[in-house]
Amino acid sequence: MSENQNKRKQGPSGAAPAHKKSKGSTAGKWKTPQQKAKMAGRIEMGNSLDVGDEGIWVTYARGMNTRAFKEFAELCDEYGESMYGIPKPSDEDEKNHEGEGDDLDIEASIEQELAAMKAPRKQVAKKGVFRPISAGIECVFFMKTLKPVEPDVLVRKMCEDAQKCPDPRERKCKYINRLTPVFNTEKATEKGIERVARQVLAPYFELVPETEGSPTETTSQEILVPKTTNSAGVPFSYAIRHNIRNHTTFKSDEVIKKIAGLVDLKHKVNLSNADKVILVEIFQTFCGISVVDGPQWEELKRYNLNSLYGMIPKQKSGATQVDGDKSSAKKNDGET
Repeated sequence: MSENQNKRKQGPSGAAPAHKKSKGSTAGKWKTPQQKAKMAGRIEMGNSLDVGDEGIWVTYARGMNTRAFKEFAELCDEYGESMYGIPKPSDEDEKNHEGEGDDLDIEASIEQELAAMKAPRKQVAKKGVFRPISAGIECVFFMKTLKPVEPDVLVRKMCEDAQKCPDPRERKCKYINRLTPVFNTEKATEKGIERVARQVLAPYFELVPETEGSPTETTSQEILVPKTTNSAGVPFSYAIRHNIRNHTTFKSDEVIKKIAGLVDLKHKVNLSNADKVILVEIFQTFCGISVVDGPQWEELKRYNLNSLYGMIPKQKSGATQVDGDKSSAKKNDGET
């Protein structure tokens, strides 16, 4: 019995242990159709936000992580090409590696796979302007965007197309729910929140004067005269909508008071029909903010793609807009 065991452990020459064939190997001809589909569906994810990040917070259906990542990445690539002329990522890399490993033995193929796993993420990050960032929590991730992409313009276009979609069978995504654009990101500290809020709100609202020692740095963009009134010449009214995830330093009321305290009192709070909606996303140690058009945000179901695709034809045409808004408002109150 022991002799048989020794024979199994020894290699062909009897001097070294034999290696088993890797059932999960993806090298060369060992790829099955299922393995190819799995590899094609993998999305390289970043693992952290950074100060200055722009992008989109994305919520999706529970249990659909991989499908949601892949689906939204493909959607961004499609709109990036149609709106900004950004070429879609090519499949050259996969084609280049297609024939690799045909002549490699099992040990060499394993070493190759390990080397690929240890390769720095920066190499992947350089491939495009859309960079998914894992939040490490269920049903949420962040899609970082780079110039020339404008997160709010991109999100609005996606939602408008979803609203116009005549047939549910033609929908471009199945697992994505709400999209929240982010104009800028800062550390979620007392000074960080004020700094990013002043930078993002300045083009839309008159702000209270900065106190001595204010954390805001003056830039050339902030010198421009802001557009702070509606078509009737009345200062924009506003509402603040926020999400706080994996963060314990600031409570909801503290965040709202902090941001509202920066806006001049001539701008009135209007929770039901605001001209502008200030969207605040706090995740762990980061705070991201954007400002969107209030009526449009409500009309587009608060940028919820799933709700927009699910609208009945009469709602899409506007025939039952009032009833649709009332029902969706109740539904949205319980959504992420």
